Amino acid sequence: MTEKRIPDPTLMARLQLSAKGVDWAASLTAHRQHEQPNGEWSAHQHVFHLLAVERAVHRPRAERMVAVDSPSFTDWDQDAHMRNGYSKAQDVAELAEEFMRERERTFEFFKSLAPAQWARRGSWPEIGPVDVAWVAERAVAHALDHFKALLWVHEELERFHAVQWGWRPGGSTGQ
Repeated sequence: MTEKRIPDPTLMARLQLSAKGVDWAASLTAHRQHEQPNGEWSAHQHVFHLLAVERAVHRPRAERMVAVDSPSFTDWDQDAHMRNGYSKAQDVAELAEEFMRERERTFEFFKSLAPAQWARRGSWPEIGPVDVAWVAERAVAHALDHFKALLWVHEELERFHAVQWGWRPGGSTGQ
């Protein structure tokens, strides 16, 4: 039987790859970064939110769980943050690069943990007791949720992808 490793080796790769996926997906809509299809969040809003959550929720809470016995966390109000803190000042590409840097810091934090530290616990709002490994998985899932949302924004705003790739009517179809 294969010995289990702590952390799951795929987790560390997924932490990094999920950020790269967000960066790529954000680049697809950079030229229309503030458009809100069907009144939903724009690509810019998605990446702004991801960056804020990386800085204010996932890494800080995991750090606190390692440092303090069984901390309890209060709900982080994303609606209030977007209402009071959202800014269009930075370009979506800059936000995505900043998110990748923050994710790298998160990755380095998780990489530094001893096996027993992954089992440290805290109480997550509306969820209850979780361990540090759950927080790492949540960070991955959160980035993937917004990766999917960024792809949806791209699909809604750009209906002719071949034209974006450089295809022109009367040009080569590749056949």
